[in-house]
Amino acid sequence: MDTIFNYVESVFINLPRTSEMEQLKADMLHNMEDKYQDLKGQGVSENEAIGTVLSEFGNIDEIVEEYRLSKNEETIDPDTIQLDNSEVEAFMLHRNQYAFGISLGTFMCIISVPLLFLTMQIFNSLFPSLQDDIGNILGVVILLITVAIAVALFIIFGMRETNFPYKNKLLEVDPYFYSQIKQEYQLFKPRFTYAIAAGVVLCILGPVFLLLSLILLGEDNFLGVALLMSFIATGVFLFVFFGIQKDTYEKVLSMGEHTRIHMKTNKITETVSSIVFPLATLYFLYQGFIHNNWDSAWVVFPIVGIGFGIFAAITEAIGNIREKK
Repeated sequence: MDTIFNYVESVFINLPRTSEMEQLKADMLHNMEDKYQDLKGQGVSENEAIGTVLSEFGNIDEIVEEYRLSKNEETIDPDTIQLDNSEVEAFMLHRNQYAFGISLGTFMCIISVPLLFLTMQIFNSLFPSLQDDIGNILGVVILLITVAIAVALFIIFGMRETNFPYKNKLLEVDPYFYSQIKQEYQLFKPRFTYAIAAGVVLCILGPVFLLLSLILLGEDNFLGVALLMSFIATGVFLFVFFGIQKDTYEKVLSMGEHTRIHMKTNKITETVSSIVFPLATLYFLYQGFIHNNWDSAWVVFPIVGIGFGIFAAITEAIGNIREKK
């Protein structure tokens, strides 16, 4: 039954939420459920019953077209992109690779700091007779190499992302394929929850190990800082990796931040943010260089941030009200 419900949801996901469409959706679901129960009563297997129901009731193109005719002619929505199954698979494969690349790059940026400290401490411990500057230089070199690799990952996967210009676009997917992806998303949700929980635990354990190292090894030992940054880097890796994967599912399924109403409000908030935050920066620099108010001018940033957050919340609330009408 979940397959039938998900299929009906996918059919109507990109259609207008009018009373006529809601009634059509309810009637379609009711008829499909009745047919499914009837077939089950005849001893038909569940998979065969679902297949029969989808083949008999799954195509509503003619009915939907009758409703669309009321809009003069069928219009092309510039904010909607229709993807076939192969395009969806290519997009999701890219996003999985993108998630790994970006999360690995973020991990390397953070882990470069403990690598610096560990290199310095290990070198000085193994070669105490040599100058400390050699160990310091070697640590800086390793840090720069690690950051350089991370930046390369950001550039490579950022460039690949431009091959899929779907930002602020609503994706239309084949209804049956949509239901399959939604089932995958349901299976992904527990993994996402466990990953976020593990990341939080790691970020909490980091300071614990730092304090233990300070007590047991003393303040001059870099091991505690290395453990702290390593735990945080691993936790952030989990946040970014699974967060991007979750965002990909919601993008394809037009859920969460990728619904039509969110897409419209995001365009408004992005436009406003591109204006107010540069203005805030200009005000900060003006107050600092002209009036030497560096100590108080920074207040503009939290004020603008809070104000923008309130504006974004109000914009989204207004959009939700209009969407329900």
